[in-house]
Amino acid sequence: MQVADLTAELLRSAHPMREFSRRLTQDHKPVAVWTHTTGSLVGAESHLERDFITLADFHPAVRYIGGQPFTLAFQRGAPCKLHTPDLVLLGDGLPPLVVDVKNPEQAAQRKWRARAALVRGVLAEAGIGYEVWTGMPRLMQANLENFTEARVPEPSYRRWAPIAAELCTRPMPVVELVARVAARGYEPGFAMMLIRRMLWRRDLRTDMRLPFRPTSIVWTVNP
Repeated sequence: MQVADLTAELLRSAHPMREFSRRLTQDHKPVAVWTHTTGSLVGAESHLERDFITLADFHPAVRYIGGQPFTLAFQRGAPCKLHTPDLVLLGDGLPPLVVDVKNPEQAAQRKWRARAALVRGVLAEAGIGYEVWTGMPRLMQANLENFTEARVPEPSYRRWAPIAAELCTRPMPVVELVARVAARGYEPGFAMMLIRRMLWRRDLRTDMRLPFRPTSIVWTVNP
């Protein structure tokens, strides 16, 4: 199969090129990340890949996340013989985006830069984007992990999220918004969960550069 044959439909149905099972001899210990985007698990071979999957799951343009979707085979004399990208992202009306996840030290190595340039050029000819991701600020990662874990039944969310948004009349501390929602009859513990879920779904906003706490300031998309 040629790279040009890698359509979004084919990438969406592709199975990972390698198993994500754990073995004692592995340098990295694979994990499986449940994503809201796919409604299923996405395999990752490192915690850094897990972090990127969480970030991609949060991005509003991402509609599909796939792990190790294909392997590229290069001609003799190329900087590498085979290359299996870490992830592919698909969005509505957007070209596929292939991503390799490396820590900053790995990404700076001359051998890796040559490989990445080769992969980028081959994929570009097929209209496929390519990026190398090296991480995000720890606080942003912690906030995303906090928000993605918030679970609110959909009927409850449809009822109470508009009320919480209406009550958020200005940028305000989380505890104030929780109190306002609780005054309408929603249990305070559930109200905090609701706000975290609204932040994950981007119905509320907060400064992701700061640790999320009850005193954090939240606001609506159009305050």
